[in-house]
Formats: sequence, structure tokens, C-alpha cells
Amino acid sequence: MLKRTYWLNLALLIAAVGLVFARPVSAQENEFKISLRKNFGYGAGSNIRGNFTISLRGDLNQVISVEFLIDDEQLSLVEEAPFKFQFHTDRYGFGQHWLGARITLQNGQVETVSSVRVNFVTPTEERRSMGLIFGGMAAIFVLGLMFYGLVNVLVLKRQPKRKGAIAHTAHYGLLGAAICPKCGRPFPRHLWGFNMIVGKYDRCEHCGKWSITRRATLEEIEAAQEALLAPQNTHEVQPLAQQKVNHALDNTRYIDGL
Repeated sequence: MLKRTYWLNLALLIAAVGLVFARPVSAQENEFKISLRKNFGYGAGSNIRGNFTISLRGDLNQVISVEFLIDDEQLSLVEEAPFKFQFHTDRYGFGQHWLGARITLQNGQVETVSSVRVNFVTPTEERRSMGLIFGGMAAIFVLGLMFYGLVNVLVLKRQPKRKGAIAHTAHYGLLGAAICPKCGRPFPRHLWGFNMIVGKYDRCEHCGKWSITRRATLEEIEAAQEALLAPQNTHEVQPLAQQKVNHALDNTRYIDGL
């Protein structure tokens, strides 16, 4: 008796498991849904405005026609694949709407696709939202610059002061220093400089000229500062200091300092 009950319960369990795994497969084969794509305009979640395309997703080979709906009324009747329709939100009134579809299959069956809720915003609402977005981006950018400046100040304060003009590259900030090819003086690299393939297009703080530079090494900085400290009224010492700068630049020109 117990053995018979055991086999009966096992058979019922197998049948239940089979039904659980079989039903979703058949339901997924005929699953359709609509998709909304922005062509041109504004979109932030369900808030949209502009030119959009509504389309049907699923096994389109089973479909004869698609009636796209807005608030249960016909938006467009499409009888050819790929079953898409392009529209502008301003033509259908502002506020909340429901977008859906009613499809006719090859076997004559008619199915209704689940609707999605959208909000057609006004031009004023669009401008207000875009202002908030760009304002937030500008605030993040300003906060980033302030954080960068604060970190630079903290780094410079922690560096030990050296006698004379010879300084470490960290004294110029997180981005280091560059040697101006116009005046030969070292200057701190700026965050707003334009990164190019061969270097950074930056402005020298001494002569005010723009040029393509790269991050200088400690040897280059020391050579440039020694050249600045050299006597300007001698004809023998100054060329020697300039030779040190040129020699340091030649030795490091193959180093990628970007």
C-alpha cells in the first residue's frame, strides 16, 4: 500500500513539473510588444517630445497587420513589415497617453499588445528640463574644477620647499609641468589644455603664447631653471645653460609623457 502511494505521488509530481515548464514556452512563442524609439527630440524616461517611431517586436512572420493605438484609438494601421509608424507628439495633445497595438495574425486571430504609458511634454516643460540637465552638468563641472584646485593646493603645501628655483615636478600640480618652446620657461600644465596626438595644446603662463607641449621630466625642468638663473650679461655661460636644456630635451624626446 505504501509502495503504491509512493509511485502515485511521484507520477503527480512529474506531471506538475512538466506543466510548469511547458506553459511558459508556448506563451513566449507568441509574445509581442511595442517599442518606442526617438528620432529627434527630447526624452527623459516616460517624458517625451518630438519625432518618434513606434514599432512591433516579436515574430513578425505571423503578423498580417498592426493597428497602433493611442488611448485605445487608432494611431495608424500598418499592413506591411516591418510594422512601424513615425509620429510627432505635438499632434496628439500634451499630457499622459497610452500607446498600444492590436495585431492580426496569419491564423486570423486578433491579439492586443500591452500598452505603455508616456507623457507628451510641452515645449516649455522641455526647455525647463533641458535647463536642469545642462545646469546640473555645469555644476558638476565647476565642482570638479574646485576639487582639482583643492587637491593641487594640498599637494603643493605638502611638498618641502627647496632653496633656489630648482623645483620638483610635483610643485607644478597634479598634471606636472611643461617647457614652453617659445620662451623656454617651465609652467604648470592646465586642465583646460587640449590633448593632441603629439602633446597637449596649452598656454604658457609666462609669455602667454599657445603651443603643443608635453609633460616635462625633472631633468628638463632643472635644466630650464638653471638656464633662467644663469647670468644674462655673459656670452659664455648663457650658451652653456641653453645647451643643457637642449641636451635634456633631446634625451627625453622619445618618452611619451601624455
